Amino acid sequence: MKTFFSALFGFIFSLFVEGFSRIIISFFHKQDFYFFGVESLPTNSWIVIIYIVSFMATWLGVMLAQSIADPESKKAFNIFTLIITCWLTFEILASIKVVPIWYLTTFPFTSVFGLLAAKFTYSLNKSHNAIPSS
Repeated sequence: MKTFFSALFGFIFSLFVEGFSRIIISFFHKQDFYFFGVESLPTNSWIVIIYIVSFMATWLGVMLAQSIADPESKKAFNIFTLIITCWLTFEILASIKVVPIWYLTTFPFTSVFGLLAAKFTYSLNKSHNAIPSS
């Protein structure tokens, strides 16, 4: 149960980080707020920033989930992957008619790369912090 809730907490944290960045952009540019999509972004350069924020938010969420569920970190990673897959499916289906197709096909890669980078970082960290046997 701890593993599931750690994955859920990590996912909610990643949504918070990404949503918070979009709130900052909308307040800064006096735009309408959209939780996903590119409608509220003032210029195309902000799309790159949203991609970077999405990558970092996913990476942070997975790292948090794996750290909380330390002995069961692989299980937490799998649960997080399942949750984010469902979320991305919902996000794509909810915005398929209003968001450009290029955005819908490229945006999920930021989360996938965030997942893979977090898995690599966590396993690298575990191997470097392992106690050597004498």
